[in-house]
Amino acid sequence: ELGLNPHRTTVENLYADSDARSLMSEIIRDGIRRGMGQSTREQMSRARASMAGTFDGGTQRFMSREVFLDPVMRGAVQSTFYPDLIIREEVVAQPTVTMPKIELSDAALKDSAEAATIEEGTVTYGSKDVKLKKKGRGFKVTYEAIRYNSLSLAQLFFEDAGRILGHTLNGMAVDAIINGDQTDTSESADVIGVDDTNNGITYKDLARVAIQFALLGRVGLQAIGNGVSALNYVTLAEMKQRYAGNALLNTMLKSPLTFPEDLYVSTKVTGSKLVIQDPSASLVQLTAAPLLVETDKIISKQIEEAVVSITTGFAKVQRNASVIIDPSVAFSSNGWATWMNPFSE
Repeated sequence: ELGLNPHRTTVENLYADSDARSLMSEIIRDGIRRGMGQSTREQMSRARASMAGTFDGGTQRFMSREVFLDPVMRGAVQSTFYPDLIIREEVVAQPTVTMPKIELSDAALKDSAEAATIEEGTVTYGSKDVKLKKKGRGFKVTYEAIRYNSLSLAQLFFEDAGRILGHTLNGMAVDAIINGDQTDTSESADVIGVDDTNNGITYKDLARVAIQFALLGRVGLQAIGNGVSALNYVTLAEMKQRYAGNALLNTMLKSPLTFPEDLYVSTKVTGSKLVIQDPSASLVQLTAAPLLVETDKIISKQIEEAVVSITTGFAKVQRNASVIIDPSVAFSSNGWATWMNPFSE
């Protein structure tokens, strides 16, 4: 409506228009959201919805592949991956949140005779406080560095700021998965050893986690490691080699075992450890204040200033939805924790 062209309108032209100058904070905010991958994630969601087709008068319509691939080619897969690790994001009213803590200590079904009193189990209920953190950063840019550039070009700088913010939230999420959300690490993930410390993490160690997760009703679809453990993971023989398109053992396994389908790299994982987690039960994001961008100018120094902040945190929902494999210790001496036992047999 204002006749602005992001590729032609300069920042100086924008500030010269009294009706349009207030849009600068939104332009910066959009650049940061692009850098965090939020804009492209939303675009991918809309594309998937369109590809699924809509029924109108009996006609099913699909989005063309070219339209869907366009956001992919423009970097829809971003380095910001923390939204993939969480169950959902919950908006909360304050920076300290009291969450329920439920443990199914003895809820297994028991045999019961006709007209007999049904035996009661116990469900332990409690609560825990989760403190959210406010993350913020200010950026100062001189008039000369930004005012004479187009809006789209100026946005590229703030996209990098968004990527940095995204990396920070990645680290917070991974840290919560590994160490839990309590300062006493009472909800940290279980750390188990490997079959042979000389061989590091092997297919057998991954299968051990898959079997235990299946007994717990967890789906370990994600693996998280640092540069070393991620490299070791992708070079496993079982991942690289194909045996004429067939498995070595044609076994009909009735208890489904889920191996990780997604691999994420994070510096929060130490050593050569590998984290396996179920994203449907492990973590939730709690946001007290969403992404906020404020802009101002320092006239005496001819500097444009933007301050970005967000108040958010991550809370553990189920402790047994994540496991850490440590290749430096043997499983025989460092096996499953008691709270990783299956609910029932």
